[in-house]
Amino acid sequence: MDGVPTPLRCFSECHSAEMFVDDGVETVTSVEQKKVECSIEEVISVYKQIHSLPQPTLLREQHYQYLKKGLRHLSDAYECLDASRPWLCFWILHSLELLEEPIPSAVASEAQQEVFAGGPGQHAHLAPTYAAVNALCIIGTEEAYNVIDRYSPGLT
Repeated sequence: MDGVPTPLRCFSECHSAEMFVDDGVETVTSVEQKKVECSIEEVISVYKQIHSLPQPTLLREQHYQYLKKGLRHLSDAYECLDASRPWLCFWILHSLELLEEPIPSAVASEAQQEVFAGGPGQHAHLAPTYAAVNALCIIGTEEAYNVIDRYSPGLT
């Protein structure tokens, strides 16, 4: 687009078409989703009222560098989230995917080695394993797929 910033989807005219629809079946999750969407709409509305620019600018390169750095090393502030490392890895990789930015092979290799590590003394369980498998699928290399035990004995 020759240097023209890509509009953020939340500022597009058709954004409301992307909002959650519960199909008349209200659940705790759907109520919470609607609360989040309303909260975001309020923030966007306030932004539009106090800024002369039509929308904020996404600083893609800075985001890319921050995310790439986060795959290699998280600051001490994240130490309390050590057991959530698979989730952090997934969220970072998914963010890179949304930005359509490549994941350098060396970074991908390091990430797939750490993705199942979790916190010290932590027992494996389904939630971080789910995040780890998603992260490995985003990496998408044969090496990443080989980390996943896709073949259980006795299952055909």
